[in-house]
Amino acid sequence: MFDLGGSVAGANVAMFAPYKVATFADIPDSLKEAAGTWVNDYGGYMSIGYDSAKVPAPTSVADLLKPEYKGKVALNGDPTQAGAAFGGVQMASLANGGTVEDITKGVEFFGSLKKAGNFLPVDPTAATIESGQTPVVFDWDYLNVAEAAKLKTWKTFVPSGAVLGSYYVQAISKDAPHPAAARLWEEFLYSDDGQNLWLNGGARPVRADAMQKAGTIDAAAFAALPKVEGTPVVPTEAQNAKAKEYLTANWAKTIG
Repeated sequence: MFDLGGSVAGANVAMFAPYKVATFADIPDSLKEAAGTWVNDYGGYMSIGYDSAKVPAPTSVADLLKPEYKGKVALNGDPTQAGAAFGGVQMASLANGGTVEDITKGVEFFGSLKKAGNFLPVDPTAATIESGQTPVVFDWDYLNVAEAAKLKTWKTFVPSGAVLGSYYVQAISKDAPHPAAARLWEEFLYSDDGQNLWLNGGARPVRADAMQKAGTIDAAAFAALPKVEGTPVVPTEAQNAKAKEYLTANWAKTIG
């Protein structure tokens, strides 16, 4: 079976064998292929991680333009190459009145961040976070949450009205040497037990809404996730492709 990001999955659909798990109906239509060729499984929302011992708690993306964040705000990678960094620009676009498809506003925001002297051109790692080199980081919420286990002052914030979601895709190889075993594994991943395991790791299970209604979700683990306000936006591959086209043409000259 495959566990892939959406872009890679979309480019390799010919390698997949359709299969619908028993809980297929619980998964939102926008997060699965109708025949079960690919199905989203777990993911999260773009967030701002910050060291509460070194910077004030941001209440919006715009707060990061303030002098208190000078030389302190990092993206997780180059957005023309790294998915997490690309998501950070899309979230900034949403926060500034743009869309996930037209990310002009997001690129402009990071241009303003650079002009203010607040943008830090360092790829954050656990080491840079724990040493204080990158006290503010745009990254997926489950990755930012994981840092809190190592640095107790590390907090995670998902801006209201700029809730950008992304999921990982499950698919079964049409050439699987043990196709029944692959299907049994998928059944486990989409069961209540499997979905709660993702949740206990800080990721958001794709069946979360249905499990909440059924009372089968791990309530304590779900309550521990970063709070989210606003309707989540999960970009389509077509929207991402258009955004990447603009980003490739404009990122370097805006940030360079």
